[in-house]
Amino acid sequence: MRILAPDWRIAIAGLFGFALIPLLATPVLPLIDFYNHLARFFVLSHIGSNSAFQTYYATHWALQPDIGLDFLAVPVLAVVPPLIAAHVITIVILATLYGGVLYLNRVLTSQKSVLVAVLLLPLLYSYILNWGFANFLLGLGLAFWAAGWWLQNRHHPRLAVPISCLFSIVIFFTHGLAFALYGVLVGSLEIGYFVNAPTRRLSDLLQSLFFLAAQAVIPLLFLFFWISSMAPASPDAIAAAARFSQAAAAMRGDLPGRILKRLVPILRVEEGPTYWFDVATFVVQGVAMVFLMRCGRIAIARKAWPLIAAAVLTVMIGAPVLFGVGYITDRMPLFAALVLLSTLCIRPGRWNNPSRVAGAILVAVVFLRLVAVAVDWHAYASEYREYQILAAKIPPGSLTIGVPLGGGYHRTGNPRCEMYGPLLVAQYDQGGPLFAQSDQHPLLTRGRLKTAVEALYRSFPLEGIDDGSGYISAAASAGFDFQLVCNTQLLSQPLPSNVNLMARTAHFALLRAAR
Repeated sequence: MRILAPDWRIAIAGLFGFALIPLLATPVLPLIDFYNHLARFFVLSHIGSNSAFQTYYATHWALQPDIGLDFLAVPVLAVVPPLIAAHVITIVILATLYGGVLYLNRVLTSQKSVLVAVLLLPLLYSYILNWGFANFLLGLGLAFWAAGWWLQNRHHPRLAVPISCLFSIVIFFTHGLAFALYGVLVGSLEIGYFVNAPTRRLSDLLQSLFFLAAQAVIPLLFLFFWISSMAPASPDAIAAAARFSQAAAAMRGDLPGRILKRLVPILRVEEGPTYWFDVATFVVQGVAMVFLMRCGRIAIARKAWPLIAAAVLTVMIGAPVLFGVGYITDRMPLFAALVLLSTLCIRPGRWNNPSRVAGAILVAVVFLRLVAVAVDWHAYASEYREYQILAAKIPPGSLTIGVPLGGGYHRTGNPRCEMYGPLLVAQYDQGGPLFAQSDQHPLLTRGRLKTAVEALYRSFPLEGIDDGSGYISAAASAGFDFQLVCNTQLLSQPLPSNVNLMARTAHFALLRAAR
């Protein structure tokens, strides 16, 4: 089996181009939170010339964690249409992640392995990408690039420390959790280098850790002042936190539910069309990888074992919230999987027939997964056309909200609908709920929109819409003029009396509040 290409850069670029097929299969990407961020970027880039946006939103630029993508994407949305911009931003994020892992692998193992590049492709379509955690993925990609830079230049601290400090600041402002994981990467690798050094001197380890600590000074000082300057939580934020705590308490008493919840992001670290498809391919890939390790064809770099242990601990321990970011536990399996690939080295020698079969199975699963994701995502093209028909019927400047029935995020097999509510804002100049928290985003809601959002969130939790009829009634009572309901086949009860049906397609219904 050929594992090294004569022109490695052309090979990995070609593989990355092939991996973009799912992105080209649909005009709208089925990513849960992503278009909410995209609509915020669009509002920020057009609020100066759009009277509807000025009515419903206000800018709130400030240095804070998780804001890096806003700085990059807002200029893009000023000149690029929202749907194209969504694809461009996603490609940039995936390219950063893909290149960062391969760069660290090359520095750590002194190899240029096409096999590692192939195995990395399905991880681009991860459980976390499907969440739409754009800032985190970009920050994580930068963390791998920064770790590779540090390892390559650690023996020249006068050059490495200043540039790594800049890397740390950029990663921190892109995403606080990615900054913490960068610390895990370089700290664990420094320990691995110390353990495998021909002569172990504690002073060398302490000096390396001191240089790493220097990279964290400015981000941690900023974090301290940022936390101390945060305003007290609003009543609605307190109520949402209380509902989250109640749900967490119920989950703590449900041991099988807790175990399943922890297993899902592990088994679906590469997320495809269905849960059982992901489980089956996960098992096949795992068995083939273990077989190749036992055959001595692939191995983990000796210096990387402390990092492997640290990555496993992040998956086992997890954390509820860090730097104001939730769903920490769900993100750690992806970090661990990327760490594993970044530390793999291909041992020289001929591959025998069993090894060739195992390697061929790994490659076949990778391409099967990409095709399956592309076919699954292509189905959203027809739904997007339905959405366009109904969205065009809403007068510009209205107060609108998307109602994604049966979403439940990753829990169900229902089509995802979280994209369409934010797209009403970005494509049709509507006012609607967006990610606009004063301690995390450079955008605030105002006027009728702020009042309506607060009234709705007092009635319903932020996660999932199980009671469709009740939610629709509450949204109309809160002040929303129009509601775009998706997955209407899941609406088991008649429409409430305070809304009127304006139009309907196979998957959508457009409702107007009855005043």
